[in-house]
Amino acid sequence: MATANDEDSCLTTDVMLCSICLEQYKLPVSLPCSHSFCLTCLSKHIITSCVKCDPPLGFPCPLCRKFIPAPGKINEHSVDRWAKLFPENKLLALIATGTNSIYCKSCQEDDEESKASSWCMDCSEVLCDDCVKCHKKVRLTRNHVVVAITECSASFHQSLSLDKCETHGGRKLEIICKEHLLPCCSVCVTKEHDGCKTFCQLEDVDANTVGPHNVKNLQAEVETMCSNLEQIITDEKTNMSCLDNASDKFAKELSGITTSIIATIKKLEEKHLDETAKLIKESKSKLENSVQSLEHRLSYLQYWKEKLTKNVSNETILKTNEILSYIKMKHIYESMGNLDYPKLEISIQTEILDSVQKLTSLSCLAKTTSREKSKQCAINQRIVDLKCAYVVNVSEFTIKNCNLHDGEFLSRDKLLLTGYKNKRCVLCNTDGVVLQEIPLPGNPWGMCMHVGNEVLVTLPLSQKVVVLDANSLEIKQSVHIDRRCFGISTSGNTAVIGARDSVLMFDNFLDKNICRPLATKTKYADDVALGGDGNIIFTNYSENVLNTFDKSGKMLFKYSHEELKSPYGLTVDGHGNIFVCGGTSNNIHIVSNDGKTLRILKGVQNPLCIKFLRGTNRFFVGEEDGRVKVFELQNS
Repeated sequence: MATANDEDSCLTTDVMLCSICLEQYKLPVSLPCSHSFCLTCLSKHIITSCVKCDPPLGFPCPLCRKFIPAPGKINEHSVDRWAKLFPENKLLALIATGTNSIYCKSCQEDDEESKASSWCMDCSEVLCDDCVKCHKKVRLTRNHVVVAITECSASFHQSLSLDKCETHGGRKLEIICKEHLLPCCSVCVTKEHDGCKTFCQLEDVDANTVGPHNVKNLQAEVETMCSNLEQIITDEKTNMSCLDNASDKFAKELSGITTSIIATIKKLEEKHLDETAKLIKESKSKLENSVQSLEHRLSYLQYWKEKLTKNVSNETILKTNEILSYIKMKHIYESMGNLDYPKLEISIQTEILDSVQKLTSLSCLAKTTSREKSKQCAINQRIVDLKCAYVVNVSEFTIKNCNLHDGEFLSRDKLLLTGYKNKRCVLCNTDGVVLQEIPLPGNPWGMCMHVGNEVLVTLPLSQKVVVLDANSLEIKQSVHIDRRCFGISTSGNTAVIGARDSVLMFDNFLDKNICRPLATKTKYADDVALGGDGNIIFTNYSENVLNTFDKSGKMLFKYSHEELKSPYGLTVDGHGNIFVCGGTSNNIHIVSNDGKTLRILKGVQNPLCIKFLRGTNRFFVGEEDGRVKVFELQNS
């Protein structure tokens, strides 16, 4: 049996020392994996772990290496503040400020001194053996979790709490806002949701809002996202191996040439190999950074999937924790879906110079360059066979007095549409219920999402582009364009605008000082789109053609079809396929990214615009007189 001195020694060596700095704890905080560290030590570890991640979503525990998700929502807190947001380990803090011997808190209140042996996780107090017995007898405390000090001090577990409001000091979440599908505390309702009209108690949420079918679908979508992320990671790791093979190939080519060349060429060979090795190292470093960032996101998703799936069931009657777990999973899924997912691919080329065999006074033996190709991947989009997929009609409705030309999905169930004649945008749900009208300083035409939190709207008569906040729908900025602007599309920091007689390309968002006109001889270039590879796509409805240019302005292909008349609205899905509306041919053409007809969809009448819900196979088509149809592509 351990003596008192043995217990004191155990506290000194195993309990009071931070495993990072190996010194007595200073402001100890605990991670969800139950391990505790000094606040400063943990903060340095977090910053170092996240330096290559964009955006940072979490970090590995310094001790067990389990993935720890960042506190709060994605990008809510800066990395240097994360450590401060984890809970204090009150027991370790108590030990660190006292001596080796810890005395029972309850006994001290009665002017007695008894050595503490246990810790109550619920009361955050140390207790002696006698007080533990009393603790277990009292009705109010008999269910408290009491553990031995030596067992809990270094493993201070914090249970996942879903019923506390992270924004308003841990107030209890009791209400659901059905419009935003968000749990609310009493302060949330009065501040963040003062304009909302549909609420219900958590326990009154019906199966249509959160039910086994919703849970099953969300779990399947999260699984799809994880699977696609794993595929991107596998592809980039394979790319890294190919770079090593390329290095071997280049070395053999050079060796065959340089065997018959004098020492001067030998020196140039060594110089070139050094440059090649450096380039390969830099390329692999970029791929490693990309893989780390993607693995980082995958770990974040898998963490929450494993954590929250335990709380949900397929039963008809759901408990509060299951409802909150579903909502938490849904919002993590949607937040992850709003991130960009570039898939990096690097190849290295070499071109042996003909003059190498003739001259010995050359500055180099070969030209070696790397070619980087980064394209956005729809990681939460299931792959469907477009040639035979079912086109499911999700809903149809008409927005009265809405002369619409464009629109965007703000969420799975909400659309923002342009109303040209009435100088407004209309926010509605996919059942056609108008939720809000947003007045604008001009007649809106084109619309696109920008970096997930802004909506760009063109005002052709005013020669402006207004920037709306995607959440509040308030005007943040107004940018003057020196001509009438119609269709608009962005990707990263690049923006393109259809100006009817030309297409304008902005390399730095909407900085008119860095603007290049493309296809200046075209006419009626109203709608534009950017492909996943950065190509510029635009329609010419007077000539019944679809044009695709690269960034330099070189024509890649021109698409025309006998069944494509007055091409107007267009968009690109998550896999680079082009969807273009036949305004008077009453159809939608699906065109591959190399200009081939994949399929022609019927069932629309005078379509004017088309847009996808990002990362999904759901899209809407806007027709004349404010008619809107929402479709979804599903595998047969």
